[in-house]
Amino acid sequence: MHSMERVETFVLTRGLNASQVLSFVHELETFKADVFFEKRRTSANGKSVLGMMSLFTSIRLGDKVELKVYGEEKDAVAAVAAGYLGEAAEYENNNGYWEDEAAEHVERAMAGCMTHWNPNVRNIARSYLKTTRS
Repeated sequence: MHSMERVETFVLTRGLNASQVLSFVHELETFKADVFFEKRRTSANGKSVLGMMSLFTSIRLGDKVELKVYGEEKDAVAAVAAGYLGEAAEYENNNGYWEDEAAEHVERAMAGCMTHWNPNVRNIARSYLKTTRS
């Protein structure tokens, strides 16, 4: 493993809803690091709302998720991930009204398709969940 790389494995002890995933992604966007999550052969960019929602909606309690971080702030990213995925983590909602509204719309659309992101869910997610933070 390269010195600028950190790999952690988390066992999911609680689920993340769409609003929590959105907050998680927004927080990860603030770091100068490349962040990836993997479950079996599925991978998601930690700074992609669509990728993270797709990955985390397919994860069940007890599943293992591997975090791979590349960059100077790798330790800080791992700490944030532990906060969201760790057993004793408390969720603090820092989303605005419209972000929470968007997350609710995406969750409703996802509930309708149950197993995968169909084109309708993708379109709803893209229209509501554009990441514009710098």
